[in-house]
Amino acid sequence: MKPLLLLIICFFSFDLLWSQNKDRVEIQGFIFAEDNDVENISIYNSSSNKGTITDQNGEFSLQVLLNDVIEISALQFTPVTVTITEDIIASKQIKVYLSEHFHELKAVLLSSGLTGNLIADIHDAEALPELNFDMGNLDALNFFDDNAFNNQIVKHELNKVMNKGGLYNGVNLGAVFDLISNNLFKFKNKNHDKNKRVKHEKPIEILDVYSHATLSDICNIPVSKVELFIAFIEAKGVKDDLYKPENEVYLIDFLVNQSKTFLKLNNIKD
Repeated sequence: MKPLLLLIICFFSFDLLWSQNKDRVEIQGFIFAEDNDVENISIYNSSSNKGTITDQNGEFSLQVLLNDVIEISALQFTPVTVTITEDIIASKQIKVYLSEHFHELKAVLLSSGLTGNLIADIHDAEALPELNFDMGNLDALNFFDDNAFNNQIVKHELNKVMNKGGLYNGVNLGAVFDLISNNLFKFKNKNHDKNKRVKHEKPIEILDVYSHATLSDICNIPVSKVELFIAFIEAKGVKDDLYKPENEVYLIDFLVNQSKTFLKLNNIKD
C-alpha cells in the first residue's frame, strides 16, 4: 500500500512540475548600463531556480511565469530584483537600465514601448499640449521705494497662482520666486518715465538665460542630467517670444512641463 501511495504522490508532483514548465514564456532581456561592461551579468529566476548570463551586448533569454522574481547581479553592480508583470509577458521583453551614482545603483525598468536609447525615445515621445494662461499685463506692475512689497505676502500669492497654473508640482517655488522677483518686479523710481522700456537681445540658447544650477533648482533635475535636459528641450524647440523678459513666467512654465516629460522618460526621482 505504501509503495503505491508513494508512486501516486511522485506522479502528481511530476505532472504539476511539467505543467508549470509548459506554461512558461521565453522572454528576451536587455541590460543597459552607463560606463560599465554589461557582459556576463547574472540573471537568475528565483521562482524556477534557473538562470543565465548576458552576452557582450547585455542581452539574454529566460523562461518566466507571471509574478516570477528575477534577480540581476554582478560584481560591479548592487543586486536588482524585478517582478515579472503582465506587460512583460505580453511584450516578451524586459529592459533594465543600470546606472551607478556615487556607488549607489539605480535600476529603471523600461516599459515595452521604449528602446533604451534616450535620443530615439525623445523623438518618439508624444508632444504635450501647450499650456496658456493669462497673467495680465506685467508691464503695468509698478513698485516704488516708498511702497515696497512684503516678500512673504508676494511669495504666498505666487504659490496660489502657480497652484492654479499647474506649476507647483515638481518645481522649486523658492527658486522661481527669486528669479521673478529679481527680473520682473524691480522697483521703479517714481520720478522715472513709466513708458521707458529696456530692450533686450534674444539669447542664443537657454544657457544664456539660466545656469546649470538654476535649471536644476527650477526643474528638480540633477545637475549631472542638465545637459541632457537642455538637448531634450532644444530638440522640442523653444519659441523666441519665451526669451523676452516679460514672458519669463511662461518660459518657466514651459521648462517645468518639459522637465516632467524628461524625468518620466529617464525615471529620475525628483
